[in-house]
This record gives sequence, structure tokens and C-alpha cells, in this order.
Amino acid sequence: MNRRNFAAASPAILGLPRLRVIVLFGVMLVAFGVIAVTLFMEQIQTGETHRSKILRQSVRRIRIPARRGSIFTRDQQLLAGNRPVYNLLFYPEEMRQRRLRLTIDYIMSAADRIAAATGRRHDLDRDQVLRHLNTRPGLPLEAFTDLTPAEIAKALECMRELRGTGIQVDSVRSYPGGPLAAHLIGYTRLDSPREAEDRADFFYYVPDQTGCSGVEKAFDTLPESLGLPETLPGLRGRPGYSLAQVDHLGFIHRHLIEKIEPIHGNNVILTIDSQAQRTAEALLAGRRGALVALDADTGDILAAASTPGFDLSRFSPRIPASYYKELLANPGRPLVNRAFSGVYTPGSIFKVLSAMAFYDAGVDPAATVRCDGSVTVGNAAIRCAAYRRGGHGEVNFVNALAWSCNSYMIENALKTGPDPIRQAAESAGIGRKTGVELSESAGVFPSDAAKRRRFGTRWNRYDTALLSMGQGIIALTPLQAALYCAAIANGGTMYRPHLVDSVVDGFGTTLYRRVPVETGRLAVSEAALEQVRRGMSDVVNTPEGSGRRAAVEGLTVYGKTGSAEVGSRENRRLTTWFIAFAAHRGRTVALAVAIEGGASGGADCAPIAGDFLRSYLLNGR
Repeated sequence: MNRRNFAAASPAILGLPRLRVIVLFGVMLVAFGVIAVTLFMEQIQTGETHRSKILRQSVRRIRIPARRGSIFTRDQQLLAGNRPVYNLLFYPEEMRQRRLRLTIDYIMSAADRIAAATGRRHDLDRDQVLRHLNTRPGLPLEAFTDLTPAEIAKALECMRELRGTGIQVDSVRSYPGGPLAAHLIGYTRLDSPREAEDRADFFYYVPDQTGCSGVEKAFDTLPESLGLPETLPGLRGRPGYSLAQVDHLGFIHRHLIEKIEPIHGNNVILTIDSQAQRTAEALLAGRRGALVALDADTGDILAAASTPGFDLSRFSPRIPASYYKELLANPGRPLVNRAFSGVYTPGSIFKVLSAMAFYDAGVDPAATVRCDGSVTVGNAAIRCAAYRRGGHGEVNFVNALAWSCNSYMIENALKTGPDPIRQAAESAGIGRKTGVELSESAGVFPSDAAKRRRFGTRWNRYDTALLSMGQGIIALTPLQAALYCAAIANGGTMYRPHLVDSVVDGFGTTLYRRVPVETGRLAVSEAALEQVRRGMSDVVNTPEGSGRRAAVEGLTVYGKTGSAEVGSRENRRLTTWFIAFAAHRGRTVALAVAIEGGASGGADCAPIAGDFLRSYLLNGR
């Protein structure tokens, strides 16, 4: 190109970059404009909608209770378990209307229609529904509980025309035996969310059952004494949870996490034998008293009956207020476990300890004491059971036990003093708790301090005389009496009583199994034990024995009767006793029977003991 042509073309060529810049600037300006308009639309025109959505959405943690573990006897009879129940629920988020008042109207109308269809009353009222909608709108509202199959069928027919209704399977505590072992099993109640330790961990708190008494309470969580990891649950499991997204009113919008499964409770196996427990309760029926039977070689509790009792089947799913008031007002105090917590003056069953103390203090078992029917101590005359017929005459060690002679005990106690008797009583566990897994009483140890606390005076010879025959400043439980009777049977070993044999998980794996625990020995010689066993044999197996009604053909039963006067002079009554043991096929069973307001140990308690041993050892497993 020559110079002239170049000069003519140069303005056009030089203008091309400028045009491109202008075009690019325009495109960018349009793009920024679009962005600005979009931001304006999002933030100004639809921003309120987005803020509303954010406000309306929130995550809620919902507690899922665990299934409670079961309680079984040693022979695998179910004492406490869980049974399915069918409940009809209302889901408020699906029943919601334009206004709160209309929502309540709809829910109440639905409840009335289902009640008319099924013939079942509902307990909903407007205040209750309002409270639920204000506090737990994301959770279903329980309208009808424990429906029968016929009621379910009628309800389902009606529910076709209603929104937000459903049938849910739940479980409640079940006690198949009713009154069987009620004091041992105990009962549960629905946990109070306000008092729950994990309440702050959940927005919606669905509670589970917590133990209130008996094994239900003692093994609600596993006791530290078992030495198991803290992570293992007891009867009460560990809850699970679900996360749910809810709107600003609390209604569930959608689930974020369906469910974290709970860890269900473990099962507890008792040392109780179901046949032994049923037999004991049947023999005590209609009386106020207790019977405790032990394996003398391990301390395992085979039966622990207390009467009157109560019907556990009426405690689930909730205890009717009328029934609970009835139990509290009952003068027989049916809620008290007399076997472990009943504290009684022992009377003559204590004489076995006194007699062994005398023997080891140097009293010759062949030496006799003249019983004329009473002994005078100071200004008081203490009668013997044979005072009406002039006394027992000459009485030695074995006769004193067989005939339950007060005079023999008093004369020797005044010679030896109270200390040998106290030493024997202390080694027998009198005045301290046994260590059984449930609540229990310690009783009263016969000390000078106890006398001062009760009467404000010092111990004297009259107190020693009363102590020798199990009266005065001394009290114990039927469990304690059965334990020292077992020690006499096994050669002197005192065991900690066990009510719980093992803890197993839902797959049958044993997590804990009890082992026999020796807590000491009776502070008496083997020779003293042998002499006492001779006397206890004569109590049952001789025509003159005070406990001859406990004799069982096919068994050699050893026993001791007792009767203790309690109450004021105007309201004097007897607590009657019998302790016994017998061996059969390599097993030795020891027991104690106590009856309030009885006639005598030989008439009231000895027959019960004999029938129990016959049924359990001879006719049982």
C-alpha cells in the first residue's frame, strides 16, 4: 500500500479498538444492571418471604425413651415385663386450621366422633389441647389408650373421614403375677420431665418409666457395688433421639434425621423361686406377717413374702389415685415389706443365741435349773410359759430349747451377764443391715446406749433377764432371723443375703452374676452349735416340743418357736415366730416366719413352716 492509501484507511483502523471498548462496556453495564435488578428483587421484593422461611424453620431434638428391661425369677417366670398397647393419637400439624380456636374445635370434634364410634370415653378437654398446642405442638396428642381389637376396628372406620389421626403401638409395664412378690418387684411411674437430669438435652421430652420401689428402683440403674461399667444400663435403658425441623409455631416441617435408636434396658434375674414364693404367700394369706426362706449355704433368698400385699397389675400404666389412697388408709399397711423392713421383738427364737452364749461362757449343758413357773428379778416376777402348771421342773440345755423355758434362760443370764449374749447377737447381725439389695431395717441391738435412748435409764439385771429370752431392748427383721438360723444350719457362716442372681442383656449374655459373700461367723463354738441343733431337733421332733406341728414326714426339721408381747398393757398383743431349717437332696433351706397378733409360735407359725418345707423340698423341684 502506498503512503496515500494508508493515510486514507488509518482513521477507520484506529477506530476499531475504541468501538470494541464501547461495546464491551455496554455489555458489562447491562450485566451489572441485571445483577442489580436481581438483587433488588431478591432482597426487597422477595426478601420478606426468605426471612419468613428462615424464621419458620428450626431444628428440634425429640427424646425417644428406651424399652425397660424385664424381671424374672430364677426359674424363668416373668415377674415384670412390657406388654404392647394400641393408642389412638392425634397429629396436630395435620389437624391445624386457620386459627388456633378452630384447630381446638376440630380436635375436640374428632375425639367426640371416635368416642361415639368406639363406646370409649376420652379425657381430652379444651384446656388440655390448648396446653399441648402451646408446649408440644410437634408431638402427637394421646386421645385414647389401650384399645381392644374391637375398638380399633371401629376407630379405623371412623378415622377414614378424619385428618391427622393414627394408631400407634406402645408398651407399658406389665406384672403377670399381680400380687406375686409385689413388695420385692416394686413398681414404676412415668418420670417427671421437670426432675429429669437430661431434660436440658431435648426440646421435646418424651419421658420413660422410672422405678419407685423394690427391684424396679434398686436396679433402675445398675448399683455401683456390682462393679460394672457405668455405660451399661440397668432396667432403665438409655434414650435415643430424632431431629425434626419445625415451623415457628412448633409444628414438624420435615425430619432431618429419622431416628437414633435407644439402648434398651437389661434384664434382672432374681434368686426367688416362683413356686416357693407362691407357696409362702398362700400360707400367709389372711394374716399380717412375713416368711423368708434362704439357701443356707449361699444366702440366696428363695422366698420373701409379706402380707397383706397389693396387686401390681393395678399399678400399670398408672396407679389409680383411689386405689393408692385405699392402700395408704389400710390399717394392715400393705405397702410395707414386713420381710425386710418389719422390726419385731424376737421372743424365744432368740434363745438359740442366748443358749450358745451360755455354753461358751462355761455353762454345763447337762446342768439343770429348777423351773417353778416364774423367776423373780428385783421386784418383778417373770413368768415361764409353764407357769399355769407349776413350771417345767428340772430343765437342762436341750430341754430349755425344746420346751422354751424362760426360767433356764434367766437364771443363766444372771450368772454370765449380758456381754456373752451381746457378743453372740452382734455376730448374728442384730442391729445392723444385712446388705440385701432392697431397702431394709437394721433392728435394735441390745446395748446400754439403746436403753438410754429409749428410756433414759441405764441397763440393769432386769434388762439382762428379758434379753435372755428375746424381750426388752432388742428387735430384728424376719430376714435377720432367717440369716442366723441359716448360720446355725451351715456350721456358723453368716452370708450376705442375695435377692438378685444375675443381670443379662437382651441377647441372653450374662453381665453380672452374684457370688456368695461371707460377712462373718457366729461368735460361738462348734460344740455350742451342735448342742443348739440338738435342742432345735427336739423342738420339732418330740411329743413335748413346742414346735411339733412343723414336723414333716420324710424330712428332719430343726426349729424354734417364739412369742413376744408388744404394745401397752391395755393393748397387749403377741408377735409369734418360728425359725427352722431342713436339708434334702444336698440342699439346706432355712426360714423364719413372723405373724402379728397371733396366739403362739407353735400354733401359728410352726404349721406354716412345716407346710412350706413339705411343699418346696419334698413336692417341689
